[in-house]
Amino acid sequence: MKKKNTKKKTFQKNQLVIHTQYGIGRYIDLCTLKNKGKLTDYFVIMYANKVKLYVPITSLNLINIYKTSNTSKISLNTLGTKTWLETCKKVKKKIYDAAVELIDIKAHRYCRKGFSFKKNILKYKNFCNKCLYHITLDQKNSIKEIIQDMKKSVPMDRLLCGDVGFGKTEIAMRATFIALDNKKQVAILVPTTLLAQQHYNTFKNRFSEYKYKINVYSRFTSSKKEKIIKKKIKNGKINILIGTHKILSKYLIWKNLGLLIIDEEHRFGVFHKEKIKKLYINIDILTLTATPIPRTLNMSILGIKDLSIISTPPKKRLKIKTFIKNFHPKIIRKVILRELKRKGQVYYLFNRVKNIEEKKKYLLYLIPEARIEISHGKMNSKDLYKIMYDFFNKKFDILICTTIIDTEINISNVNTMIIENADKFGLSQLHQLRGRIGRSKRQAYAFFLIPNLNKINKKAKKRLNIIKNYTDLGSGLILSKHDLEIRGVGELLGTNQSGHIKTIGFKLYKKFLKESILKIKQKKNLQTINEIKNFNQNIDIQLNVSAILPNNYIKDINIRLMYYKKISSVKKNKKLKKIKHAMFNIFGKLPKYTKNLFLLTQIKILSKKIGIKKIFFHIKKICLIFSKKNILNIQWLYKKIIRNLFYWKILKYKIYYYKKFSNDKELLYWIKNFLKKIINKNK
Repeated sequence: MKKKNTKKKTFQKNQLVIHTQYGIGRYIDLCTLKNKGKLTDYFVIMYANKVKLYVPITSLNLINIYKTSNTSKISLNTLGTKTWLETCKKVKKKIYDAAVELIDIKAHRYCRKGFSFKKNILKYKNFCNKCLYHITLDQKNSIKEIIQDMKKSVPMDRLLCGDVGFGKTEIAMRATFIALDNKKQVAILVPTTLLAQQHYNTFKNRFSEYKYKINVYSRFTSSKKEKIIKKKIKNGKINILIGTHKILSKYLIWKNLGLLIIDEEHRFGVFHKEKIKKLYINIDILTLTATPIPRTLNMSILGIKDLSIISTPPKKRLKIKTFIKNFHPKIIRKVILRELKRKGQVYYLFNRVKNIEEKKKYLLYLIPEARIEISHGKMNSKDLYKIMYDFFNKKFDILICTTIIDTEINISNVNTMIIENADKFGLSQLHQLRGRIGRSKRQAYAFFLIPNLNKINKKAKKRLNIIKNYTDLGSGLILSKHDLEIRGVGELLGTNQSGHIKTIGFKLYKKFLKESILKIKQKKNLQTINEIKNFNQNIDIQLNVSAILPNNYIKDINIRLMYYKKISSVKKNKKLKKIKHAMFNIFGKLPKYTKNLFLLTQIKILSKKIGIKKIFFHIKKICLIFSKKNILNIQWLYKKIIRNLFYWKILKYKIYYYKKFSNDKELLYWIKNFLKKIINKNK
């Protein structure tokens, strides 16, 4: 599995790539050139008019594979013109404007005074002890992060990501207990009435030993009961209210709301999320999801939302075996009869309400020995509840349903799912639906049926291949990241950004967006200066030393490129040591020029910490050029210069050191040790 991923990330010949400074080109080759007796490897890119650009491998971090949904009509940029830089400037401006709005949401919350929750250790421990399940390490870490957020005076905005059945609800109940113990009310927002009822039963059972009042509020709540709920919420006689988007009503006035829990955020649209921002600006928000939508996932990646992950599956859970097949009645009959033979039940997902009765007749004709019922979102709540109750109690075998079941409906006896027209569903939704089965120790099977596999579009084929390959428990977040790449960041603010992604590529779009966010955060004091200073600062190092991975050391060009990319992108010495150690274990003792490469990279990492933008060496002279923001200890440096006046020269942002070095190694070690001394003197 690891080898597959490695190959996907490696540059392939004739592949479109994007250089931050020069734009879109085509990768041609990796070549070694000799300059003034020194060997350097170059990454060769072909631009318009067959003009080649030779990029030193130490600058490979400036190059990425060009990714958009369609690369067939992309034109190569022309070297020697300002077109690319002007394009980037325009796109940066648009991204910056979008980022300002995005950050304002967080800044607005950040500036608001929230409630600082207190944790009563004894009471909380007693509540936790009532949990019937073993808590995993991921769950422990997630609740720890959530409680730390709740203790702060700044309102929490945290995303809790974990696959279905991984214990998100238990964590939500622990956060709820802390809120209730602080005399606060809790709102739980869910996408369906069915899930609202299920959560009501779960919370009622978990809090049975306490006197807290729990209620449900949805479109099926009678007008009489609605008036009672509104009155009790206003005077604080309801502690936990579980409901659909009805709880976002401005006419629902809370006495002392402290925590909002949003379950399955992918089911709520932009309109509902805008309402949440306005209504709940100064309260703690905890969002639960198995597969975050690209917009939310990207906000977490960019640090706008805090993220907690549960990736450890419950004990004895098996992977769900997944198959993609052309629709055929023989397959359907065989699959269903196999499940019925082991006394199991089946979900048959058919997402067209107006034809669902016809589908029932068809399946009754195909499998006359099966008992079949229907459920969908347009049924009234009593009928829907009865159907699900009967299915739970094994009164029938097959439930033909719409996507109403893609939220936390837990029936452990259902371990086969058939999804008709699976190519019409999104990646996250397919994963969410598949998560409805496999909730017991039995092997579960998911069948994604397509009218014609040869005629589906490329994106649908890609989604289905990904969902088929990622069957590991806990792969929800990985699938969401694939979804992010397939669909693009886009719609981050409800504003279509896909044109910018196509113009500059997905990776560069993310880089510019992250850069903009850091700049805005700096202005709003939402981030440390160090994070801003160190972000993607490229250091120009010209020491004229041989620093390569020789082709007789690593023969495979793709593997060489992969290591070059890893080394040039590394930001910490610890990570660099791991790469060095891994190469030693795989390929043996490092050659002299490879050791030079690692020393050069160390110098680059240290230079970033200090605030150096350029280092060059010429005959007997080293020059270090500092950026305006640096950590240079001038007093220490002056003492060093006064002691050795003959060797040093200092200007405003430049330092010169005059010395003859016997070899490359001596030069590299001198620079590395000098930079270390600067860092140590500034601690």
